[in-house]
Amino acid sequence: MTHPMPRFPDPGAPPPAYHPAEEFLFDYAAGATSPTETLLLATHLAYCETCRQAVKAARAVGGTLLDTLEPSRLPPNMLNRTLAAIDAGIEDEPPPPPLSTFLAQHMAHKDWKRLPNGFRMRRIPGHEGSGRAWLFDAPPGLKLLPHRHVGDEWTVILSGVFHDGDRAYHVGDFGHREDGEEHQPFIGAQGRCVSLIMVRESPKYTTTVGRLAAPFIRL
Repeated sequence: MTHPMPRFPDPGAPPPAYHPAEEFLFDYAAGATSPTETLLLATHLAYCETCRQAVKAARAVGGTLLDTLEPSRLPPNMLNRTLAAIDAGIEDEPPPPPLSTFLAQHMAHKDWKRLPNGFRMRRIPGHEGSGRAWLFDAPPGLKLLPHRHVGDEWTVILSGVFHDGDRAYHVGDFGHREDGEEHQPFIGAQGRCVSLIMVRESPKYTTTVGRLAAPFIRL
């Protein structure tokens, strides 16, 4: 079955209502996030002018702090050792494609894991470290299985509406669930919902049906 391709980012989407925590944005600005965390944050930033300005301000503050530091003496031969390490190092990786191209390529892949209820999911390879990245594509009205998180979970909505508790997440919104939290999100009736997810470990399903299904939907 062919599904419509969401636009990345959607130029008609209103500004996001839900944002990453400040410490996540500060880590991103400092280059201290893992590849998967960087992917999720960069995706939200593609939609969110407010967070882009926050990252810009954090980088400016970081540069100002560096300017105030007293210079210190480097170890002997540091320049020669650095140049030698560069000469012997691994070739530079090519720059990543634009986010729109990156996500569209993954959406177009055929190797999605599909379930009978119309839900499909695809692991995004190459983004390891502190978390694993997945694309979820769910039909309208679907209730996800109740589960408890092992490690925190990050979510960015790419199309549709994702309900979690008393919150409705729309395009560009960033959701965060802590380790140990339990919930049962569901998809809005407006249409399919595509989301980018980061998990640390597979969640624990809290119902008999969920535990039976777990081997087929392991994250």
